[in-house]
Amino acid sequence: MLGIWIAVIVVAVIIEIITQVQLVTIWAALGGIAALVCDVFGVSSNVQIIVFFAVTFAALALTRPFVRKLTKNIRNTPTNADMNIGRTGLVTKIVDEGTGIFRVNVAGADWSARTADSRLPQIGQSVRVEAIEGVKLVVSPV
Repeated sequence: MLGIWIAVIVVAVIIEIITQVQLVTIWAALGGIAALVCDVFGVSSNVQIIVFFAVTFAALALTRPFVRKLTKNIRNTPTNADMNIGRTGLVTKIVDEGTGIFRVNVAGADWSARTADSRLPQIGQSVRVEAIEGVKLVVSPV
């Protein structure tokens, strides 16, 4: 089972690297290491499997709340675009009346925009940036 535990560890670490430290499989890697140590000392396969699951779930239960608290702020990192929220812009072009998409100039930058209530503003109208969804501003009339 030595090869299986090495494969479990390697796969878990590779998945962890691919997910950019989202701490998805690190606990399985720890369980794999514990099972690998059991295998080196000649412990039976059934006990190795039990140790793998026990260590994996124990590590998850003991560290996940702490890790979640640490990574909470990583996912909500503001961007430079967020500085536009609250600013006023000027409607420059109606792109599609059917979908309510138009262009807005905010602080010298051209943005695709829509209103929160789906009402189409007029060209030249001032709007305030309420939110950003992807690459589109959500605005309201001033």
